[in-house]
Amino acid sequence: MSSGPGDRSMGAARMEALLDAVLTVASDLELEPVLSRVVDAACRLVGARYGALGVLDEDGEHLAAFVHQGMDAAEVEAVGHLPTGEGILGLLISDPEPIRLDDLRDHPRSAGFPAHHPPMHGFLGVPLRTSGEVYGNLYLTEKADGTSFTAEDESLVVGLAAVAGSAIANARLYENARRRERWRRATAEVARAVLDGEPTQLVRHRVVAGAEELLGGDAACLVEPHDDGLWVLACVGAGPGEGFLDAPGAPVERTLDDAVPLRAAAGPVFGAAAAWAPVQVGGDVVAALGVGRAAPFTERELEELVSFASQVNVAWSFERAQAEVQQLSVIADRERIGRDLHDTVIQRLFATGLSLQAAQRKLDDPDAVNERLERAVDDIDGIVREIRATIFALQSSGDAERGVRARILEVVEELSQVLPRAPRVRFDGPIDTVVGRLVGDHLVPVVREALTNVAKHATADDIQLELAADHAGVRLRIADDGSGIRPGAPAGFGLRNLRQRADALGGSLQIGSAGPDGGTELIWSVPGP
Repeated sequence: MSSGPGDRSMGAARMEALLDAVLTVASDLELEPVLSRVVDAACRLVGARYGALGVLDEDGEHLAAFVHQGMDAAEVEAVGHLPTGEGILGLLISDPEPIRLDDLRDHPRSAGFPAHHPPMHGFLGVPLRTSGEVYGNLYLTEKADGTSFTAEDESLVVGLAAVAGSAIANARLYENARRRERWRRATAEVARAVLDGEPTQLVRHRVVAGAEELLGGDAACLVEPHDDGLWVLACVGAGPGEGFLDAPGAPVERTLDDAVPLRAAAGPVFGAAAAWAPVQVGGDVVAALGVGRAAPFTERELEELVSFASQVNVAWSFERAQAEVQQLSVIADRERIGRDLHDTVIQRLFATGLSLQAAQRKLDDPDAVNERLERAVDDIDGIVREIRATIFALQSSGDAERGVRARILEVVEELSQVLPRAPRVRFDGPIDTVVGRLVGDHLVPVVREALTNVAKHATADDIQLELAADHAGVRLRIADDGSGIRPGAPAGFGLRNLRQRADALGGSLQIGSAGPDGGTELIWSVPGP
């Protein structure tokens, strides 16, 4: 039986539609737009009301992503979760061959539809391959004219799937190239920051920002272990914020304890899917680098995060090496100061003593005695000046040895990167002498937590930090001119922690208004020994 002109015209029209679909699919290099174009082209090609493309996970057993068309936002929300690969969709995964059904509900593998799902009867499913492997499946349901899908529809969609596979392969190559470029750019930023001697906190922010960009996250942070749990060193995006992190049992604890990179479908740190990689120095885990987002992370993305974290390891090791070089410089300075004391101060004191002994033998000559005494007083004045200069040098060198004063200044420098302006700092009294190790180990985290709260909540323009220490005790005052604390607002974990630290030392914590114009004043004090 010969075909008529109408049949040839219809066949030519459908072939033209297939060519248009091919051109549409191949017109983009971005992977997500390519997937959407494939679904849209398939629906238009065979007149389907609904279409979807399910991307297989790394094991090839379930759907890791589901790009769909035909349902509006309200319908999607009413249905709830997207398919994961059960029923007929699962059949196409286990047996990747085209499936065409007049009514998918009649098939024995049909799993039915969830509540509020629109009715669907006719079904056409086609596997989609890239580089010889099944990448996903193309699903089409409900022809707009109410008829069933035909063998010709199946042939057209199979042809489109073959072209789409090539387009997706090209898009994946392009995405991999872009991902490598992001990795190179992120590692180069961190390396440059370290080599340029940027402040530690700024380097850490570059690290987490690079990780967030690399994996397309919504947030990223750098976490280290702490006596009280976890401490967030740096954070970007919708993360937990810097400071103490109250997240017992979080997956990141395993990364910190066992140096294990891992993926988590959900977790308390980001409140979403997370990927964690250990940051190690000399075989010891010093921190964990994490990224969070709504969509789960793949094993390949975790490997990329681990690779990026290894670059952070190098930066961290270099930073420690710089600190060791600085420490060696401090030791050399102390040796020089010791030599100066011996060669100048002690020798001059010895000479002055000899001069005074000689004056004793000339007590019968008052003028000579007075002259020697005046000369001795002048020498002693000069020696006092030299001793003062030496003490000042010792105090400066002590900063590098991380006394309490130096540790607090280091915290202030780090957090100045996230504060509107650097705090005004004032020390009163012999801080490093009076503040012992026990109090200092509480005091430094208190300063960090208080300044972090100012950065997160106060929107302040002026911040003051005053630390006084004497035999009566230690008093820390941090005040700002920000928005102040809302009356009746519950105390967060950070403030409770500050109060617990004060209580543990028999001290107190007071928080109130900094003045008539608002602002916040925090006074943390503990008694002396």
